[in-house]
Amino acid sequence: MDKKRMKQLIKEYSTLYTCAVSDAIDELGLEPGFLDAEIRPIWPGARMVGFAGTLKMIPSEAPLDRNIIARIVKFIEQIPKYSIACIDMSGQMIAAGLGQSTSRILLGLGIQGGLVDGPIRDIAQVMALKFPIFARGIICSSIRGRMVVDLDAIMKPIQCGGRTINPGDLIFGDINGVVVVRKNHIEEVLEKAKEIISADKWWFEQLEKGRDPADIEKERPLP
Repeated sequence: MDKKRMKQLIKEYSTLYTCAVSDAIDELGLEPGFLDAEIRPIWPGARMVGFAGTLKMIPSEAPLDRNIIARIVKFIEQIPKYSIACIDMSGQMIAAGLGQSTSRILLGLGIQGGLVDGPIRDIAQVMALKFPIFARGIICSSIRGRMVVDLDAIMKPIQCGGRTINPGDLIFGDINGVVVVRKNHIEEVLEKAKEIISADKWWFEQLEKGRDPADIEKERPLP
C-alpha cells in the first residue's frame, strides 16, 4: 500500500469510533477485532490510528542493555509508515513497556501511538507529551534487569489483548478501547463502519422526531 493511501485511510478511520469499527467487523463475519477490556487509554482523550509495528519483550535478568536505543532504531527502521508501536510483554506485569524517554523518541520519529500488553510508567510526562498510549496498567519499575527486546521477534506476529496482531494490521484506539483490523480487510471494514454510523445517525434523528422505535425498526433495523 502506498503512503498516500495509508495516510488517507488513517484520516478516514479517524472520523469514526471504535464501537462502529468493531460492529463492522462483526457484520462482515470476520474474526472479532476488539482487544480485551483491560487495555485502556492511559490518559483521558487519547486516540490513535495507525498500522501495527510489532515488538516483543522477554524476561531477562541481564543488566540493562546500553544499546537499547539502537534496538529501538532497528525496530523503527522496519515498521511501516504511520505506525503504532505494538508491544507484547510476554504476559508479564513486572516492568514498563514504554515510559517518558521511549515515548519521546517514538513521537519524534513520527509514530502515531503505543499499544502495550502490559504496564507503562512516567504517566505525568507521557500526558504532557500528548503521546497516545493504550496499555494494561501502570507500574513504576523499568525493564532494567527484568526484560529485554527480542530482536528475533521484531515485525513478527505478537499477542496483545487476547488477539494476534500482525505487522501492517490497522490499530484504532479511543475512549472505548482498542480494535485491530486485519490488513486484508481494512478497506471493507471502513466502508461498513461508515454505513453503521450513518444508520446510527438516522435512528437518532427519527427518535428526536418522536417516532415509535418499533416503527423505526421496521423501516431500518437498529445497527
